[in-house]
Amino acid sequence: MQVQRLNGGRPLLAPRANWWENGVTFNPAAVLVQDPAVVRALLPMFDPGDARLAEGVAAVHYRARPEVDPGSAFTRSFIGLALFTPDLRPLYRCREPVLYPSPDPAGYDALGVEDPRITWLDGRYYMVYCGVRADAQAGCRVALCLAVSDDLLRWQKLGPLAGELNAVNNKDGALFPERINGHYYLLHRPQLAGRGQGELAIQLARSDSPLGPWQDCGELMRAFTNPRMRVSWLGAGTVPLACGPGRYAMIYHTGNYLDEERREYDLDAALLDFNGWDGQDPRDLVRGRLEHWMVPQSAAELRSRSRLQVANVLFACGAYRFREDLYVVYGGADTYTLAARANWQELITALEASGLANPFCPG
Repeated sequence: MQVQRLNGGRPLLAPRANWWENGVTFNPAAVLVQDPAVVRALLPMFDPGDARLAEGVAAVHYRARPEVDPGSAFTRSFIGLALFTPDLRPLYRCREPVLYPSPDPAGYDALGVEDPRITWLDGRYYMVYCGVRADAQAGCRVALCLAVSDDLLRWQKLGPLAGELNAVNNKDGALFPERINGHYYLLHRPQLAGRGQGELAIQLARSDSPLGPWQDCGELMRAFTNPRMRVSWLGAGTVPLACGPGRYAMIYHTGNYLDEERREYDLDAALLDFNGWDGQDPRDLVRGRLEHWMVPQSAAELRSRSRLQVANVLFACGAYRFREDLYVVYGGADTYTLAARANWQELITALEASGLANPFCPG
């Protein structure tokens, strides 16, 4: 199926002079906002009758890092906000972050707020992000954290997710957009003891409330063996999008080491179906996978000049449907924010036909 890179493959967002975002601007969440009250709160300087706002706005919350962060032992991450038309023409970019690391050196996210995923759920916006803190033994610890908002501009931090998920380093949290069979579900990627890089997998967690406590349900998906790669692993990408009762499509990432040093991060797609699931083995939810759906190609995906860059990386945290298309907003080379689109029904049809066989190995 065809995937179209938008803006000629050039970044929608790139580093600029503001000190907190002069290094890299990447790994964005993306939400389509069509509530007029929220649109007005986000863009009070715009005339409500402006034709560019007629179908809502796309809110893009991106991770940013300064090239140099004096006084910090680690180059911290901040979360900024840029607003676009639904087809991703620029409207406004905030000069200050909307989410900061804790000013307390011992805080749970004092070394950075990273990789936001935002879900509209039960009348509020929930942001799941990675909070990084100092650790005397390991250097740093990474936990899945939660913040809530009514307008995508003002966020209330609620701290690390309650429950068992943060007993180990955990990343790539994405909250499903609705209650399913009486429960709330979350994708996550824990660093479990004894697991090597190639065993990192997307797992599923369950709770009776978006606020937790969260309980791990087990492994959902792990990477296929790819003979071109030395080792491969998976992590969640976008918030899952409903595609019928109990069914969800999601974009996720496959990380790879081509050799001891060179990496490649690709974007892939999966179809999940909760209908008839007995609540036991999450692997039974997976109905189809499209591997190498997008691979690094454009100049902004392959490399940058920042010392913080990671070459050959695609990393998505947000996607939304608009008209007949799926819009995916993603990070390139751990430096820029870019976007692509694909026909929604073509993607679902391709996923339904794809099956679960490893596309890289015969048999």
